[in-house]
Amino acid sequence: MTNEEHNRYIAYTFFANAGFYLLILLFVIAMFWAMLNNGPGPPREFFGVMMAFMTVFYSLFMVPSIIAGYALLKKKSWARIASIIAGVIAGMNFPIGTGACAYALWFFFSDNWKEIYEEDSYSSRYQPRQLPYGVETQRAAYEAEANRERDFQYREPPDWR
Repeated sequence: MTNEEHNRYIAYTFFANAGFYLLILLFVIAMFWAMLNNGPGPPREFFGVMMAFMTVFYSLFMVPSIIAGYALLKKKSWARIASIIAGVIAGMNFPIGTGACAYALWFFFSDNWKEIYEEDSYSSRYQPRQLPYGVETQRAAYEAEANRERDFQYREPPDWR
């Protein structure tokens, strides 16, 4: 299987994890709705607050998976970080989230991801500082500093005993 396919399948597992959270959320809301309309019980405001709380709670687990899945399919430069965060959060949801977590962490902590995202890394976007023409003294100082950093040798500190 190619790394492109791994990238796409990880996005699909994140979407499946988000769908599983959505399914659980809809089930919980339907359960609260049934208890609300089923005769005497706690006040309606209690069920409204609980439904709102559960919606926010499950959305906190659902949204990172959706964002990571989108970033992976569109091959955004920040997809690796989003996938690692979403994978750790999804790891709490057994079995789909745990699978998405293991798959994403395996892919993004090995060297497989570099084939897809290496050309978008920060190091290739930023070039060394270019000095204007005619500023030879600044250029010489810049090159001397670069050589000093490159040629630095570690020396043992003196023995003060």
